[in-house]
Amino acid sequence: MRYILYHGNSTYLSLKSVNQKIKENKDDTTEVVVIDAENTSAQVLIDTLASPTLFTSSRILLLKRTYRNKEREKLLEEIFLLLETNTSSDTIVFWEDQKIKANTKYYKFFNKEKRVVESKELNKRTFLTWMKNELEEEGITIEKDAVRALAERTNYDPERCSNEIEKMKLIIEDNTITRQDVLSLVSNTLESDIWNLIDAINTGDTKYSVEILERLISQSVDANYIISMITRNVRLITLTKYLLEEREESGNIAKTLKVPPFTVPSLISSSKKYSKKKLKTLYTKLSNLDFQIKKGQINPNLGLTLLSSIL
Repeated sequence: MRYILYHGNSTYLSLKSVNQKIKENKDDTTEVVVIDAENTSAQVLIDTLASPTLFTSSRILLLKRTYRNKEREKLLEEIFLLLETNTSSDTIVFWEDQKIKANTKYYKFFNKEKRVVESKELNKRTFLTWMKNELEEEGITIEKDAVRALAERTNYDPERCSNEIEKMKLIIEDNTITRQDVLSLVSNTLESDIWNLIDAINTGDTKYSVEILERLISQSVDANYIISMITRNVRLITLTKYLLEEREESGNIAKTLKVPPFTVPSLISSSKKYSKKKLKTLYTKLSNLDFQIKKGQINPNLGLTLLSSIL
């Protein structure tokens, strides 16, 4: 009996890996059985795993969320024994919608035979690598200036990105995605709007800042989140100003602040536009607004709109 555990913080990527594994191992003589292991009794699960198949030569059993089963301790002990002693040709795939800690018996059992596949959450850098690989597997070429546009429009979300790629496959010409394809076919997301808001603030475009804020408010984006992003931006501008005074180059600024290099020019521009006194005033107003919102003294959306006029 073959077995393997899939887990990790990225539920979508983990399940995608599971489906790929099943696809690779399935043939006409294989039965695929999917079991909700979280809500199935331990006895029924063990009976199902131990019972031989009657109509096919082998089975692939996908057990979902076994670790969430209320009878977990009893269930896992019996599963471990079964996996070590059963000689059937079945394959059991365990999938968890969470990251399993490395010090648990569950993890250690699979890891001792190197039968663990972890899907980690992607950061912006690893997301771009993943996206390029996905497009390559689909036989799709993407123009250089379309890469970041697609990432931002899909909010660096693998599932959303995969869905958008599938839709664009039906429309694009010559299997090539252009920046115009992305802008016309993929709708704006929160990440894109937040970056546009920050850019508008950094360039002093008050009209556009208000426009984006109104759109975010209409989408019921949490005011506290927007404030935290603006505060972060003011902090980055302040630090950039300090680093420039220390004669740091743009490459070192990006590394020190841990921000993408393409954001540094706008930060440098803003740091030159804002005086230290202005930055201190912004910090004070942001702190006051945060306090007033938490105390219920001002409507969050109104406070944000008023704030945008002075940024």
